[in-house]
Amino acid sequence: MRRLDQSLGYVELALAKLTEEKVWLRPRPKMNAIGNLCLHVAGSEYQHLVSGIGGRAADRDRPSEFLTRGGIPPEGLLGMMREVREESWSVIRGLTEGDLQRVVAVHYPESSGMEGYSWSIQKILIGAAEHYAYHTGQIVFAAKLLQEEEIHLLNWQHYD
Repeated sequence: MRRLDQSLGYVELALAKLTEEKVWLRPRPKMNAIGNLCLHVAGSEYQHLVSGIGGRAADRDRPSEFLTRGGIPPEGLLGMMREVREESWSVIRGLTEGDLQRVVAVHYPESSGMEGYSWSIQKILIGAAEHYAYHTGQIVFAAKLLQEEEIHLLNWQHYD
């Protein structure tokens, strides 16, 4: 969870200086915008931590994460991401060390065409942190390309 919080902090810094237009800019038609990546990491985190581990409804619409073309300002995206993180923390705070080896099923809505699968909670947490960090790197790189002024977005002294 510390790594997930760290990645969210990087996304917050990256989006802080971008306009809505830049957040939804697609460099090429088949590339995702920063906004799509934000929707995707929030959807994935919800699917795996809040729904998979926490047992809440699996109401993710994964295709729309990539089909959305705008309409959500940077602060709206961050608000969504923060809300999911709060829900994730509420699930994780309730776990014990013994729960980490417990296997849970991750379900997708029938309309997604994706099969469900089962993993240990520990594996889900590691996978979620890796996935979030991967897309955070994409978001930060794109934001640096799009920013008006040269701003250092990451403070590596906090990477421990």
